[in-house]
Order: sequence, then structure tokens, then C-alpha cells
Amino acid sequence: MILKSLSKETLKTSVSFNPQRNNLPTLVSEYGVIKKASDYEQAEDTFSEIFVSDKTFQHLKNIAFSGVNDSILGYQTKKGKEQIRLKNYVGLLQTPDGKQIEILPKTSSNSPKEARKILLKLLRALPNSPFQSLSNSHLETSYLPIFEIFAQVFLDELEKLLTQGIGKSFERQESNELFVRGKILINENIRRNTSQAERIYTAYDEFCADIAPNRILKYCLIQLQKQKYSQPTQQRINRAIHIFEEVRPSQNLIQDFILANKKSVLHTRYEQLINWSRIFISGQSFLPFAGITPQIGLLFPMEILFENYVGKAFKKYFAESFEVKLQDKTKFLIDSHLEKSKFRLIPDIVLKGKNDTFIFDTKWKMIDATKSKQNYGIEQTDLYQMYAYGKKYNAQQLFLIYPSNENFQAPLQVFDYESDMRLQIIPFDLGKKLQDWQQELLPLITN
Repeated sequence: MILKSLSKETLKTSVSFNPQRNNLPTLVSEYGVIKKASDYEQAEDTFSEIFVSDKTFQHLKNIAFSGVNDSILGYQTKKGKEQIRLKNYVGLLQTPDGKQIEILPKTSSNSPKEARKILLKLLRALPNSPFQSLSNSHLETSYLPIFEIFAQVFLDELEKLLTQGIGKSFERQESNELFVRGKILINENIRRNTSQAERIYTAYDEFCADIAPNRILKYCLIQLQKQKYSQPTQQRINRAIHIFEEVRPSQNLIQDFILANKKSVLHTRYEQLINWSRIFISGQSFLPFAGITPQIGLLFPMEILFENYVGKAFKKYFAESFEVKLQDKTKFLIDSHLEKSKFRLIPDIVLKGKNDTFIFDTKWKMIDATKSKQNYGIEQTDLYQMYAYGKKYNAQQLFLIYPSNENFQAPLQVFDYESDMRLQIIPFDLGKKLQDWQQELLPLITN
């Protein structure tokens, strides 16, 4: 679900994806603005606004107008000057001229280090993904560029594998020998050895380390070796490449990934590393970028990261007292039309207690508690959606969860749909421990 399969086109272009090829990435928060440095006398980067060269800006403008990627970047003009407005994707964005821009979640702390740590926490919560191998120690290295942190996780997994010994298997080999070794390939022998009768073309099985998973890892390590990392990380990459000395880097990634994914004795040992290799080789995670920017970067939609993280909190800390269902699909807006139910309802979280049902939905949007006349920035369609959930699930208490920010630190006044159905809009502080947030939420449910 998380990682897209590697297509032939992706593999053709993957070598050109070079995070940290020249310099450290420029940091900016989501919803930030990118401007042309040439339009301003003083161009100083901040966490919400950065300045780039005309060439880099044109690349980003092309991305914004490419159609498939308009959900990532928006183009606008302000006082006659062009701007690129970032949307709700985070991660690493790279332009073809080698400029790297690290986009981090917008948080109330306005600290790039804290924002990167939050992003790592969100990635770790993704189900069935290699990011689950991010540890607390990796979170403490949030002063490093995110791609280097990913490289360190990959190297940690690789070193675990190597403590058990590099994987080996019987591989079919073909060669022109001076003696019979294995099976003679008659047709090939005739074609190759008409003028050299002393040679015999044979096929045989050899127990060796030059197998598909190792070839992928060797290829991946060589690509990582080309990047600019801190000295300790670079040394670890160099040591790993030396251990894989007898292994050829993959010459056919499509075929080797197919072979590596086949169930075998080695499959479980290598599975996480192969998944990490997909990330590094394709330069993609969620989005099948196409057209002019196939190697755009490692980008993640914040609404999915936020939804997964909050869902994990409920599964972990509310399961003892409630039945917890994520992405429940048992109800429909229309019970019957032409003898079929229509328009499935999928609330993010359903809590079922002994006598009550509670519905929660997450929204990665920045609302403002100071703007009651503008309805705090809450979209009316979200309120319609919650009303439908309440009716169909017969739930009296409904909750919309938004990320906290400097203008939204406490729950809003309760919204009463009806005398027996109420909606509460509550902040979720990604900087807090999940246990602390649970303790804050419990009184709102029990009251």
C-alpha cells in the first residue's frame, strides 16, 4: 500500500535521483513559500519562506504546471512577483539541477529540528512499511538531513543482516571452460567453439553470494556512496561495499527485484532491506510521479501520515476500554437504492463502549480558534460528513481532530447538532507523548 512497485520507466530514471548530491538541503515548512532570489534585494531564508535561483524556480514552476503534480505545488503571483506555494506534502523535493528542498511539517514550535523529529515519528507509525524500523535513537538524530537518517536506518538493518553472514545460494552459471563442469550446453558449445575445440561451454550451479538480493544491495550502496553525508555515515557505507566485494551490482533491477521477492529461506532476512532499497532506488514512496519529473523526490501526504499516527494512538491506548475500529466500512449513507446500499461511509476511528459509540475523524488542516466569524477555517462539508456519521452510527458524541498550532491550543466550544448529538473539535499536539494526549481526551469522552 505504501510503496509503489518499481516500473520500467522508474528504474530507467532512478539513477538521476541524487539526494544531497552537492549541498545540504534547504529547509522549509509545508505551506511555505518559494521565491526567486533575483526579485529581491535581500533574500534571507526562513522556515516559512525560502529563495532559490531563477533556474531552480523555473523547474518548480514546471512541476506546478505539470498537472499530475499540482497537488504538491501551487503557482501564484503577489505584487507582480512569482511565488511557488507548497501544499501539504512533506519530505525531500529535488529539482533536476540538483537543488534539494526538505519540506517539514508545520508545527507550533516553528523549529526545523522538532518538525523533522515529528515527521520521523509519523513515518514510523505507517503500517507495513520499512519506516517502522526507525528507532528512538534515530529520532534523536533529527539534526541531520532526513535522507541521511534514512541511510542510517538502512545501514543499521544491513549490519544486523551481516552479523548473521552474507546470504548465499546456488546460482546457475554459464562459462566456456577447458574441462567439463556441470552440464554441456550443446547448441551454445557448437556456436561458440567451432574454432576452439579445446573449450567446452557448460552450465553449472555454484554456491555463492552473487544473488539477486545482494546485487540490489550492492547497487543501492554504490548509489548512496555518491551522496554527501557526514563522515561516520560515509565510512559505514564504504565498509559495507567492501563486504560485498564478491557481489556484482545489479545490471537488471527489474529482474532482480522479481527474484528477491520470491519466497525463499533468505526472503525474511532481506525483506526490510529490499523495501528500503526500493525507496532509495526509485526516489519515490507514495506518488507515481510521471512526465517531466519522474525523480522528483521522497514526498508524503501529511493527511495520511496524521491519520495513521492518530489511529495508532487509539489502537494502542484505548483498546483496553473500547472496541477500536479504524477506517470502518460497515455503514452507508443510502440504505437502499435499486436494492443496494450506496455511498459508503468511512470514519477514521470508531470507539464502541458498553453503551455508547464515539466517532472520530482526523483533518490535517490549520484552523484558527480566534476567527469565530470565519467559522475558524472549518469546512462546511466536514460538518455535513460528521452529521452523517452521527446519524448512521447512532453516535451522540462526535470529534473532529485537527493538528494544534499557535492559534489552536484547546478544544473549541461544543457544537450542538441536536439535543442528543454534539460535535467537539479538539487539537492534537504532535510534539506530545501519546499517553499524555490520551489522558487529555478521556474526560471529553466520559463527560
